[in-house]
Amino acid sequence: MPKAILDSIEATCLPSMPQVLLRFLRLSFDENTSMAELATLVGQDPALSARILTVANSPALCRGAKTGNLLQCLVNLGIRLARTLAACLVVQKAFSAAEDSHNYDLTGFWGHSLRVAEVARAISNEVGYHDPEEVYLSGLLHDIGQLLLLGSVGESYVPMLVLCRDEYDLRDVEKQRLGTDHAAVGAWLVDQWKLSSFMSDSILFHHAPAEEIVAADALSRIVWAAHVICYRHRQPDPDLDERLPDLAAVSLMTGIDLSRISAIYTHCSERVVSVAAALGITENADAKTLPHTSTIPLVNLSPKHYYTIADTLIEEAVRDMALMQPLQQDLASLGSEAEILLAVRESARILFGVGQLVFLLVNPEKSALSGANVSCQPELLQRLEIPLDSKHSLAATVALENRPRSTFEPEHPASISLVDVQISRVLGCEGLLYVPLHGRRRNIGVMAYGVSAAQALRLRQRLKWITSFASMAAISIENWRDMRDRELNLESTLTRQFEQHARKVIHEAGNPLSIIKNYLAVVNQKLPDDNAMIQELEILGEEIDRVSLIMRRMSNLAEALPEAGALDVNNVIENMLVLYGDSLFSSRDITIEKKLDHGLAFVNFERDSFKQILLNLWNNAAEAMSNGGSLVIATQADINQNGRTYIEVRVSDTGPGLPPDVMHSLFQPLDPNRRPGHSGVGLSVVAALVERLDGRITCQSKAGLGTSFSILLPQTRKEAA
Repeated sequence: MPKAILDSIEATCLPSMPQVLLRFLRLSFDENTSMAELATLVGQDPALSARILTVANSPALCRGAKTGNLLQCLVNLGIRLARTLAACLVVQKAFSAAEDSHNYDLTGFWGHSLRVAEVARAISNEVGYHDPEEVYLSGLLHDIGQLLLLGSVGESYVPMLVLCRDEYDLRDVEKQRLGTDHAAVGAWLVDQWKLSSFMSDSILFHHAPAEEIVAADALSRIVWAAHVICYRHRQPDPDLDERLPDLAAVSLMTGIDLSRISAIYTHCSERVVSVAAALGITENADAKTLPHTSTIPLVNLSPKHYYTIADTLIEEAVRDMALMQPLQQDLASLGSEAEILLAVRESARILFGVGQLVFLLVNPEKSALSGANVSCQPELLQRLEIPLDSKHSLAATVALENRPRSTFEPEHPASISLVDVQISRVLGCEGLLYVPLHGRRRNIGVMAYGVSAAQALRLRQRLKWITSFASMAAISIENWRDMRDRELNLESTLTRQFEQHARKVIHEAGNPLSIIKNYLAVVNQKLPDDNAMIQELEILGEEIDRVSLIMRRMSNLAEALPEAGALDVNNVIENMLVLYGDSLFSSRDITIEKKLDHGLAFVNFERDSFKQILLNLWNNAAEAMSNGGSLVIATQADINQNGRTYIEVRVSDTGPGLPPDVMHSLFQPLDPNRRPGHSGVGLSVVAALVERLDGRITCQSKAGLGTSFSILLPQTRKEAA
């Protein structure tokens, strides 16, 4: 593909049917709309589908395998980013309409694309192709190259569209004048998504001769066949009929007889008519399948010669405010600075047609611009720091003076430094456009657009809009930081208040605990040395000490765990059963079965935390079996998992099993009002303690069959002191 064409199409905004865009905007903001409904709508417009696929498969958003499934793409984006993209596309459409003197009619193109998609999917169902949705999307995008060329080299492409009657004529003219054609351009776009699919080939080959397509893959053959069927069923054209493969070739290749092919087309065409009616789109029976244009102005409410410069500026300002407001509302709804930056990056790509955009944010501590702590930026940029001194970089100059600058300008307030050259090299671009990110009170940083000279010239015409967008983004970031600071201050205040209250409670509760412990010591002295009660009193004294320790920790939330020591797990279990066996289990007719691994060595972790884990699980099991049952307590050494060795402690009961709402939020605090008298935090405490001991916990529970908790704790052997 010629480099001039490639440079142009990389920054192209694909034109969508306005009816589809408006429906997408409305549905994305409707809380009752499902992702499946959004995906269905997106799949009714080639340009919108291409945009969603491009964004979802970009390095900033794609965390795993690339996907060509529209529903999965929208799920990956999330509803918040989908809303932002919808608003951006509508704003971009509005600005394009205001700036363009041509009125592009995409109705024929849209109807043809949708018919090819529907027919392709129907053929795939007939022949048993494994992925009908892949076929549908390939058919929908088979002519997407025409929109790319219209948006990128429109001045030279529009005359070709006017000259040609159909895309077969158009393809010949494209090759003569551009050195490429819309099939190759569309295939290039799909190649950028790096899908594990022949989708790109199906677009590239959809004009191939019949004798060549038979050797291609199944997806390419289906799209080719759908394209021929749709053209053959249009208004008769003797000239086109001579060049177009006949339906007999399609029937021979697909194994579908001619009458069935006709029925498929009729059914699919009726579906397209229904979709068009639902969207408010009126198709003309003889409409060209190519985008076409007229020079009639879209809107001209007031003659321009009556406008003063001030009138024009006021109109631009009002338009800026009206169109930017929904974007600002979307950004304000995001939950983190990382989400805001991601939304700003993708929005800018849509609005301004740029491929490369990075952020350099102010680090107040170092008085420098930094590319660190911004996700999905090139690794080299993450290590970059630019002092906030105008002598060091054009980026620093822009940040300090709050004025956009480009490396292509003939004069600069500061010479372009090596760091500016480095950034452009990292982005693989000819040069840079820096736009300041200034909030109301803070200097947030700069946005760095990687651009060519031609792109810089085009963006210069939209510089006021680009600057307004950057200002809106900076204010959104500033507002989020202000809100975060307020929340941190509030959290700090509440923590101090809690600690003060906890100290009072600890002081009040400490007195009766001390009295109880002293009384136990007196009782212990009165008993003979060989009395069995002495061991139980000692265990009870340990439990009082543990309660005291738990309460002391309440006054210092950041207090670390007590130092770990040699722990005999089986011995701890036996001693706790001596103390709690009757009150928790025997009184409820619960039988205890112990399966303790006597080969268990001493391990090195903190005793009180382990006892608290057991007690919480035992309490839950006892409450679940209030009418009796059995509890199995088991230990096992030398459990190997992912190369680490653990000991396992398993607690299994024969109760009714955990309720679905508890399983859904397992190890999370529950509503304290769910069960009066219960705090609802027991399992969350267990999970937190297991995590602090560097362990793992899992749960299995079935209705009517009981619940089993498995706890894995690191098997760090340690000899008893």
